[in-house]
This record gives sequence, C-alpha cells and structure tokens, in this order.
Amino acid sequence: MIVLEDDTLSELKSSYKQQKERFLPEESPFSTLFVDITHRCNMTCKNCYIPIRDLPDMPVDWLYTVLERLPRRTRIRLAGAEPTMREDLPEIISKVRALGHLPVVLTNGLKFGRHSYVKRLKSVGLRTVYLSLNGGLRDDLYETIDELACADRKLQALDNLLIEKMNVTTGTILVPSINDSHLPEFVDYLLERGVKDIHLRSVGAIGNYMKETPYDLEGLEDCLINALGKSTESLKKTGDSPSHREYLLGTSIKFQLTAWPDLGSSSRGRITPDGFVEPMFESIVLNEFSY
Repeated sequence: MIVLEDDTLSELKSSYKQQKERFLPEESPFSTLFVDITHRCNMTCKNCYIPIRDLPDMPVDWLYTVLERLPRRTRIRLAGAEPTMREDLPEIISKVRALGHLPVVLTNGLKFGRHSYVKRLKSVGLRTVYLSLNGGLRDDLYETIDELACADRKLQALDNLLIEKMNVTTGTILVPSINDSHLPEFVDYLLERGVKDIHLRSVGAIGNYMKETPYDLEGLEDCLINALGKSTESLKKTGDSPSHREYLLGTSIKFQLTAWPDLGSSSRGRITPDGFVEPMFESIVLNEFSY
C-alpha cells in the first residue's frame, strides 16, 4: 500500500509548478473534461478532494464560452462538490448538448432518488451518470465513510437510473477494514441489477480524507478478485497503467480500478477557473485555486 505524506505532496506540487501543462481550450488534447460547477453539497463525506464550501458557483455563460472553443466533441463531466445543488443543472445539461458535447453528471445520488428528477434530466439530454456508492448496501458503512445513513436513497437512485436506461458507472472508494469486506455482496447486487460499469478507487490524500493507509493498485485488484470469486475465469484485463487498470467480465461488464492519484492521463483534463485546461489529477494535486 502507498500513502502520500505531506512532504510527498509538496514535492509533487513543486514538480508540477516547474513542468506545468496548461492548454487554451482550443488546444485541449483531452477527450474528457471535468468541470466543478459548484462547491455546494448536501453531504459531508470524509473523503472529498474539494472540501471548501463557500466558493461561488461557476458562471454558466463563462463556462459556455470555454466549451465553444474546444476543438472536438468532448465528454463534459459536470462535477462539484454536488452538481445537483444547482437549480439550473437541467439548463446546463441542455446547453452542453447544444454545443455538441456529451454531458455526464457525477453525483452522490440523493436527488436522483426522485424518479421525476431523473426523468427531467433525461428529457434535456442526460444519458450518462457516475453514481457514488461508497457504502454499498449498508447504512452503517455510509455513516462511517460519508457521515449519512442513506443506503435506501442511494439504491433508489440506482434503480431510477436503470429504469430510465441511463448509462451508469458506480463509484466506490474502498477503505481498508471498513467497506472492503462488503464488496463481494455489493458486486453481486450490482451485477444482478445489470450495472455494466463498476469503478473501485482508493482514498485520495488531498482535501478531506480518511487517514487509513489506502489501497494501492494491487490491493484493489485483490479486492476485485476476491469479490468475483469463480467469475474471475471470464475476467480479462483490457487496460493497464501505473495507477489505473480496466477489466472486462464476459463480453460487456467493465471494472475500473484507480489508485489515487491517476497521474499522467492523456484522456482526462479539467477546466480551471481562469479558463485553461489542465491534466485532471495534476490539477487537483496542485490546487492553485484553493478548493
């Protein structure tokens, strides 16, 4: 297992300042861009890479001018804190579509527990959602990791998304000795529900985070193999980098493993508040905008 101590983070930040990659929007090399459209949230999770809550929402007209300048169709991952805190999220999704891009919402899912809300976002063009499910099926795990007993609301959100035939990626931060032993039961549940994309991550040592030593990539892989049991016979590795691996179970079920931080990605970037585009995780580590 690997943990990034404060001195290691300082070294990374110093290195990024010297070798900083920044692009004008029209020069963006990324196929996916993250956008922190708000810093407000309706949860107080113990693991949060942008925990400052009193920063203003991203101005939408400014965002649209940046998106208009991108050189190609891009997956725009509307994130936050919690993007559903914005009442104008339906309008943002619709505009992202109108500008020729693909909107994706990264959410804790509490508001998606209302089927009418899911249907509304689908009606304006949302087709893909990344849903955080750190506690799996259990309230006690959500209380320990996310400080809220919300299993029923989370699982209702998942059901609503699947009923509306959304493309769903479930995201689970695995914390050693807390929710890792629950993974076999949870993965079985997700597979029974027909979830096709399951993402397992380690705790990231930035912002607010739990201090337990996080899983490295091999540790995450061991958790996945243990969870799948005999099903690993049909598991094939389809992608591998120093901090990210992808697997295909059978012909259609995708597992992703990410050990924080996933540095050096050539596909994922982040739109910064001053209108540039930076590599996603390097931008988080550097945190020049004090999130």
